[in-house]
Amino acid sequence: MKWLHRAEDAFLLGLFLVALGALTAQLASRYFLPYQFPWTEELARFLFLWLVFFGAANAMRRGGLVAVTMLADLLPDRLRDAVAILMHLFGALFLAVVAWTGLFLAIKVAKLPTIAMGISSSFEYAAVPAACALMCVRSLRAAWQVYRHGLPRDGAATLM
Repeated sequence: MKWLHRAEDAFLLGLFLVALGALTAQLASRYFLPYQFPWTEELARFLFLWLVFFGAANAMRRGGLVAVTMLADLLPDRLRDAVAILMHLFGALFLAVVAWTGLFLAIKVAKLPTIAMGISSSFEYAAVPAACALMCVRSLRAAWQVYRHGLPRDGAATLM
């Protein structure tokens, strides 16, 4: 699993660096060259969309998503575990619906070219189903981990 986590981190870093390069090229072409690059803003926007969704998936993997656990922390361990499992399962269900709907939307816009780059609009829309599918799998895995081992009381684990 470590190689997969490293690959995900490298993917996010690569997206960020390419977006930074596109924005730098946009600024350079706007202020220092006689011709502006029309594709740089669109590419940066698409890459930032992928960064946001896969960044959320990365934060989920690291346990960095916000969760309000004030009431759940007052519960006995078994009930607290049951609440955590339900929260993960509801989260997985929501993410599965978003991924499924996003996949159909990405397929629907596949033949529509983007304005500046002329590539398929599916490139932009595919970030949502791809990242939500990853987060759905992570939610199901977290529910399984809580079922098998319980939710630790150290505060590092969250309900989502």
